[in-house]
Amino acid sequence: MILHLNTAKTWRGGERQCLYLAEGLAKRNIPQILVGQPDSEFEKRTKDRFEFIPLAMRGEWDLKAVSELIQIIKAKKIRLVHTHTARAHAIALFAKYFYPHFILVVSRRVDFTIRKGLFSHLKYTSDLNDVFLTVSGKIKEILIKDGVNPEKIITVYSGIDLDRFERIKRNTKYKKEFDIKGRTVVFGNIAALVDHKDHETLIKAISLVQSKRKVKLLIVGEGELEGHLKSLVKDLKIEDRVIFTGFRDDIPELLKFFDVFAITSKEEGLGTSVLDAMASGLPIIATRGGGLPEMISHEKGGYLSNVKDSVGIFQYINQLAVKPSLRKEFGNYNREAVKRFSIDSTIEKTIQVYSSFLGNKFWETQSNETIDN
Repeated sequence: MILHLNTAKTWRGGERQCLYLAEGLAKRNIPQILVGQPDSEFEKRTKDRFEFIPLAMRGEWDLKAVSELIQIIKAKKIRLVHTHTARAHAIALFAKYFYPHFILVVSRRVDFTIRKGLFSHLKYTSDLNDVFLTVSGKIKEILIKDGVNPEKIITVYSGIDLDRFERIKRNTKYKKEFDIKGRTVVFGNIAALVDHKDHETLIKAISLVQSKRKVKLLIVGEGELEGHLKSLVKDLKIEDRVIFTGFRDDIPELLKFFDVFAITSKEEGLGTSVLDAMASGLPIIATRGGGLPEMISHEKGGYLSNVKDSVGIFQYINQLAVKPSLRKEFGNYNREAVKRFSIDSTIEKTIQVYSSFLGNKFWETQSNETIDN
């Protein structure tokens, strides 16, 4: 039995990856349970489809949550715990310290350097960690640099459901909704409005485009920097060019409406929104932050610029704004290139990791043991 542990209260890329994995394991009849925060988006989107156990987890030092997790592990005869957030990692690590009878698999999705301090160091270098699954080679590189045993790190790229985008057609209703006229070229960004996504660079780049050029930037998402970014747009006098859409649940349709996808993150684990854009046949403008270069082929599927280089981003915006044939060429390339990031590949590689600890077809063995008992 596999236990997925997630401490997030909101819904972002990591939670979607966990859901995809759970769906893939369910199709293969691999027994699993999901444990997450009560009343979280994770619970709302999974509890009717999988066995879900709510567990209040108030921080990395929540020993009450650790105790309750151990009880769940014992009661459900859990053989492997897969953590999907940093806090989940800490809670499961404490649980294994007190009850060392399960395999601990840790997903690492961010390319941040490990925090300085004794606890963070021990958290990542402890022998209680059996394996880290990094979603990009860049994250693996950072973990090794920070002292994690390289033999315990395996890169398993995040994946997407490619079929999700194939049947969607471009919908012109968004022209009316966002008051976009004529042959305006629509640049889109989908990301939480937080510091490491560095929307400032993208906004400054779009402000450099000549006023006669018909371009719009749609920023999709919400977050703590929304007010600051709106003030920046106002200060740069480009309110007629930048639209903040807030949270949207029609991402596949919006992607089909965009002409170009742009992302200017300072740090990025992998960025499944980029994969979604590639599957939608979009050209990409991005920085070389984190794992972004592992997805995007410069001058084949888009353009890569240095982090915080608003002038470089502006130059690429200019090129794609006036060259529809190049947009099409890059988009067609991405539609093929993204196939190596299919969710099926992610699931199969994750199962291979599980099997390396539990044995081939471990789920069949467990089913037989259950019957014998």
